[in-house]
Amino acid sequence: MQKFGKALGFTVLGLVVVFGLLRVLLFKTWTVPTTLRLSASVAPTLDGGDFVVLLTRGTPGFGDLVRCKDPEDPTQYVVGRIVGVEGDKIEITGRNVEINGKRYNPVQACRSRDYKTLHPNTEAEVELECGVVEMGGGWHYRGQTKSRTSPLTFKAEVGEGMVFLLSDNIDLYDDSREFGTLERSSCKERVVFRFVGKNGWGDEDARMTVIR
Repeated sequence: MQKFGKALGFTVLGLVVVFGLLRVLLFKTWTVPTTLRLSASVAPTLDGGDFVVLLTRGTPGFGDLVRCKDPEDPTQYVVGRIVGVEGDKIEITGRNVEINGKRYNPVQACRSRDYKTLHPNTEAEVELECGVVEMGGGWHYRGQTKSRTSPLTFKAEVGEGMVFLLSDNIDLYDDSREFGTLERSSCKERVVFRFVGKNGWGDEDARMTVIR
């Protein structure tokens, strides 16, 4: 029995050491800021106050959700999805997204759940419609408000060593439509997992979830 306890102790210690090394070498943890602008832009995938894991190794690619230095304030961050890399041509008309002439719009509605956020200008609660977008060999959620939007067109071509970010909230965004393309080297951290949502452990839909 004593030998079993000692072996169990060494096993637990080993797992703690391995987890610690992985955390240092591969991962970071981060609480998404509760600023209205950022919180609205990451909905419905994330929300301000969510406690998430960032993968720090590898090169994020097309369709990945990344954390980047805010180009307007290097002490802060922006979160967006890479929808354009070097040489890509981006065209966004209203809620229609085209990359190199191919459309990337929702193909079906999200599973039954209410998604809400606070409008960054009025602070009023806004209900979102949610759709599933297929991109980069995977899929993710994209949100939009229930009000009509302007059919204005935004066009861009991604330069050398740059990426184009698109918010998962197509309407209440904080992305490359605002601040332009970003250096790819500043967007190395992928948001891959959420330990717990802003409402705590009791929110079953938000805890221990893979972020797509």
